Amino acid sequence: MTRSRFTEEQIIGIRRDEAARAEALRRGRRHGDTAPTGLRWKARYSGLLTAVLLGLMGPYLGGTARAGAFQEGSQSSPPERTARDDERAMEEEKTPDQRLLLYVFKPVVGRYATEETPGDLGLGNFFTYGWSVGWEEPDEGPNDAPRFRLLRIQRAYWERELRYAHTYTTGADDGELDEEEGEFELELPVNRRFLVELEGGFVALRPDGEQWRARGGDLKIIPEVMLMDRHGLSFSSGLVIRTPTGGRSVGEGRTSLTPYLAFWKDLGMRIGLHNYLGAEFPLGGFEEGAPDAVLQYGIAPAITVTPRDTPYFGNTTLFFETNGETEMGGNDDGTTLTLLPGVRWLLFKDFWVAGGYEFPVVGTDEFESRIWASIYRDF
Repeated sequence: MTRSRFTEEQIIGIRRDEAARAEALRRGRRHGDTAPTGLRWKARYSGLLTAVLLGLMGPYLGGTARAGAFQEGSQSSPPERTARDDERAMEEEKTPDQRLLLYVFKPVVGRYATEETPGDLGLGNFFTYGWSVGWEEPDEGPNDAPRFRLLRIQRAYWERELRYAHTYTTGADDGELDEEEGEFELELPVNRRFLVELEGGFVALRPDGEQWRARGGDLKIIPEVMLMDRHGLSFSSGLVIRTPTGGRSVGEGRTSLTPYLAFWKDLGMRIGLHNYLGAEFPLGGFEEGAPDAVLQYGIAPAITVTPRDTPYFGNTTLFFETNGETEMGGNDDGTTLTLLPGVRWLLFKDFWVAGGYEFPVVGTDEFESRIWASIYRDF
């Protein structure tokens, strides 16, 4: 009979560890915790129970015994081990393309260390807290509304994300042309208070009876500041700086400034409410008689109907955007109001897709319909 490589005591220990891991996975699924969340918790709190027990039994242990307890099975103290384990766990969570993006943008997103227990951001501590603290995606509970961008409405919270959005518009400019637009968006949170977003892409037009003509779109640089951020609420402000880098033949090559406010609230039962208010001020490149300002506003309720760990349809979220624009001070003042129902879901690890259909209900001469498709890559 072949002799086993393990003793009975070793086999019993291995089986006990396997049972403990299985129970931990079952407990995580029961509470809606994801595997990355469990890795972070393990890294942060793995030495906590030992420290608590030593504190309680300190009077009954000698100094040598207490010191030896921390050294058992380890060459370092718990804080050092925790820091290394946390870094290793975060590294294991990322795929090669995510690690590449983090490496490329590390001078921007890796300037400040994150906190194990982030505090609330508010107006009262606006100048004193959050500017030197690195951003980290908050943990998501089983009943929390997910924090992520929809399609058109501006989000109020931070994300570290690369996004591509594509739209196809029919009957634009009072039915005279069709329009196609593709836009890349990169969101880089420098710290918990400040984020930089870059947007740029292409625009293609097809007037009736003519061929498509395509040119580069205007580059938009968007610095954003977090005013308030706590569990279930985010309130931020930003400034869209539009630069005239696109082609004039497709309606680009314009300069404008758009200050705005964005607000998001978790209403409970995995329902979130997105709100937006801004105003675009044209500075150059617009046609004669352009408005002095364009008031922009939007609201979007969203409900998430599947858990995050659902295969191929994680955090499936149905939303209904209402977006409007009102021109002020131009030759043809008017209002356009559109409805945009859509859906977004997690296809696989940190890779999201979304789609929607937009149509006008006020100012219907602006366009007939618009189809939205978008992909997102968190890193």
